[in-house]
Amino acid sequence: MPGNERRNSPRKNCIVPLRFRVLTDPDHPWEELTASHESSGLKGSIYSATLRGEAVNLSERGVYFTSKEKLSVGELLEMYFTLPRELTGRGPEQVRCSARVVHVEDRADLGALGIGAIVERFEPIVTSHNWAN
Repeated sequence: MPGNERRNSPRKNCIVPLRFRVLTDPDHPWEELTASHESSGLKGSIYSATLRGEAVNLSERGVYFTSKEKLSVGELLEMYFTLPRELTGRGPEQVRCSARVVHVEDRADLGALGIGAIVERFEPIVTSHNWAN
């Protein structure tokens, strides 16, 4: 996007493994997702299988990551990753975010897709979550 920069938050380059799920019911409220996640271990049908990727850069409002999984613009994701010390200024911090895919590009150079997602909700993980790998 050179010359057409629309980001308000500076991006931080990083290489951070992440796990994510596609929300199969995008109208499901986040609060119910949180309650469902904490009480049932994600046994409901509102999630896809656990998928893997790697964050390449992060900002307060977005995540750019690579994955071999095919995603589409508009899909809602629940993502889990650990922010490294270099980004937090403190110790590593596990976070969860709700994000919507805004662009997908073929990254043949990486053998994966490059996926840009805008963060709709971002929160630290304060309790241990047990969800399938």
